[in-house]
Amino acid sequence: MHLSNMGTERHNHCRDEMELSQKELKKIYHVLKTYDEGLLINPSEPWENDYYDEPLVDKTGLKPLLKKIESLLPKEEANNAKKDILRRRYDSFNNQIDEAVYRKIEKAFNGLTTLQIGYFDMESGEAIKRDIDIYYKNSKYAIAYCHLRKAIRKFRVSRIVSAKNISSTYKIPNDFDKKKYL
Repeated sequence: MHLSNMGTERHNHCRDEMELSQKELKKIYHVLKTYDEGLLINPSEPWENDYYDEPLVDKTGLKPLLKKIESLLPKEEANNAKKDILRRRYDSFNNQIDEAVYRKIEKAFNGLTTLQIGYFDMESGEAIKRDIDIYYKNSKYAIAYCHLRKAIRKFRVSRIVSAKNISSTYKIPNDFDKKKYL
C-alpha cells in the first residue's frame, strides 16, 4: 500500500466511525422532537409516560450516542457544555439529594468520622475534593469543619456529588453554635 493512501484510508475509517447510523439519528430526532413539542419535562420520573403508558423517551443507548457526539465536538466545547449542564444540576434552585451520599453523611455524623466529599464548585464547574468533620446536618445543609479551608463551613447537601467515609474520628467543639451558620 502506498503511504499517501494509508493516511486517506485512516481518515475515511475515522469518518465512518463518526457517522451516525439511522437508528442513532432516529433516537436523536425522537428526543429533540419530544422536547420541542413540550412533552418532555422530567424523563427520570415514572409519570413521564405518554397516553399509551410508555416512556416518551427511551434512554437505552443514549450514553454511547452522547459519547459519539461528544467525540465530534472540539474538546473545549464539550467540556464547557458539561460544566454548563452541571451548573444547572447543582444550582441552588435544584435541591435533588443523592440518597447514597446522604446515607454516608448521616453515618459520618452519627459516628463522628471524617467524610471525604466531592463538593461541586459553581465557578469552576467541577467537584472539589474536601475532607470534612460534620458538626450539624439537616436535609439541606451540613455544617462542618473543612480540612481544606481550615474553617467551619456550610455545605449545601444537594451539591455534594460524592462521599466516602474515612476512619479518622473527631469531636464537636463544646463552643460550636449552629445558629452562627444557619
